[in-house]
Amino acid sequence: MMKKVYSIVALLLVSSQTWASQCRVDLQNEVHLDGEQLEIHHKNGDTAIVDAQDNLIIHGETIPLDSDQRAAISEYREQLNQYVPKVKQFADDGLAFVNDLIDDVAESIDAPNAFDDVKASMKTFWQDIESRYYKDGDLILPADTFSSMKSSWTEDFAKAREIFNKEFITSAFTAMSEKMQKDGGLNLTELTDNMTELKARIEKRVQEHGKELKQQGDDFCDSLDDIADKEHQLHEKIPELKGYPVFTI
Repeated sequence: MMKKVYSIVALLLVSSQTWASQCRVDLQNEVHLDGEQLEIHHKNGDTAIVDAQDNLIIHGETIPLDSDQRAAISEYREQLNQYVPKVKQFADDGLAFVNDLIDDVAESIDAPNAFDDVKASMKTFWQDIESRYYKDGDLILPADTFSSMKSSWTEDFAKAREIFNKEFITSAFTAMSEKMQKDGGLNLTELTDNMTELKARIEKRVQEHGKELKQQGDDFCDSLDDIADKEHQLHEKIPELKGYPVFTI
């Protein structure tokens, strides 16, 4: 049973990192996105800003742009900012999926509120991860974001597993014990059958969701590759931006 629960937790973490692990690109400089404006923070401390009106400001100086340059930089800004709601929704969907599976477990043992504390802990855990990349609603992606996500996965997974070790097992044991006591005592055969059925149902849903994550990751990485290619073309049109690349391959 717990092996499958760990698989559920892994899916929560993978939902934030599937894109990172599949992509061939990474970030060369820190990027700030608020849904409209784009800021590129160079490692040397300088900043290039493309505001919502497609004005390019580098190191505090506005760079004159012709219509062709402005159209190109507008597309670039909009394409990057589309990831602000997309990444947030992807993460929220992952947490919602885990909560749904926890509710499924609770329903199967007829204890609808047995895991409320576990869900609250998982929400806090997820918010902690989310806070690394969101500040006051802005998506902030440091340089080397994707590679650092990969390296932090083990630590994040260990923390999530600890939550389930301490809270989920205790809650499940308490709920099942109380229910069986009310029903006349512990029935190991019935308990084993229920757990086997539950594990099969969870495993099927986990596998199906994993396929969805894989497809979403492929689509995400393809779109990043496309923007990375267009970034090179943009730098040819606007040489002043060459010193502020977002992507590295």
